[in-house]
Amino acid sequence: MSESLRLKYKAHSAGIIEADRMKFSDVVRHYKTSKLIPPKYQGAAKIAGLRSYKTQQRRLKTLVDHFGHRLIKSISHADLERFKLQRLKLLTWRGDERSHADVNRDLTLMRIVLNYARKQSWIIRNPFERGEALITSAHEIQRTKTLTREEEKKLLLACETPARIHLKPILILLLDTALRKGEALSLLWTDVDWQSGIIRVRATISKTTKERRVLITTQLRRELEQMKQFVKDDSERLFKLGDFKRAFAVSCEKAGIEGLRIHDLRHTAITRMVEAGLPHAQIMIVRGHTEFSTFRRYVSADDDAIKRVGQALDAWHAMPTEITQSDYVN
Repeated sequence: MSESLRLKYKAHSAGIIEADRMKFSDVVRHYKTSKLIPPKYQGAAKIAGLRSYKTQQRRLKTLVDHFGHRLIKSISHADLERFKLQRLKLLTWRGDERSHADVNRDLTLMRIVLNYARKQSWIIRNPFERGEALITSAHEIQRTKTLTREEEKKLLLACETPARIHLKPILILLLDTALRKGEALSLLWTDVDWQSGIIRVRATISKTTKERRVLITTQLRRELEQMKQFVKDDSERLFKLGDFKRAFAVSCEKAGIEGLRIHDLRHTAITRMVEAGLPHAQIMIVRGHTEFSTFRRYVSADDDAIKRVGQALDAWHAMPTEITQSDYVN
């Protein structure tokens, strides 16, 4: 055997031995170093990193606490299934029952890390592939909470206090544009085109990494114009807010609204657009949905909508039916 082949064989053997001894915590350390880094852009295109890297870092702690001591090659499909059942039984830090959606996110990240290990040749096959599907949305509770017009009035009225007046503009923006909270908080004044009445959602802040535009409604323009009076630099963010979850919860409580989340405002906005008769495809493009199945989850049918469907069918049935044989022939 030549010297070069001998060295290659030695290196390959060393790699196999390293993989045999590698623990899950070792894989996570490599994954965090190479993948969990702040996003880097070239123009509008993301070329490296993850915008969700901080969220993934938090979830990785759960996985390391459970699997960290295990050799990566010893983790089986049965181990993953036991982890899933244990997580579902474990209450949240608030004492609430843990949701299937939350456990699915843990499992999704676990699958990503194991796929990373497979691509590095540390494992031959991802254990997720060795049994029945562990990640399924069948048991996830699909929220259908939308805000009525009366509830919207009460919610905005609850913000008419010095302690919460800063919330009113962003709540109106979320209700009128269906932007995601993260997208809204990342907007700059340079994204507002007053002449065309359009707000540009840059690709670098859009969840889908594709630029899109939303219309400035009359009531939103009124709020933005009032805010603009106190802006010295257009490079500033529209909303100098952090996580306003607590203030939002207090506003809902004052308005007598139960079970409303910030993301439900996007749900409400999209449902209203559908009820207004806008084409579904157009709504999907403007609101940043790439899959119809995802878009469909945001569309709610309240009692009024259901009644309108029934009335439309009654009207259709009442139409005269003078159909002859020739009507069926090409």
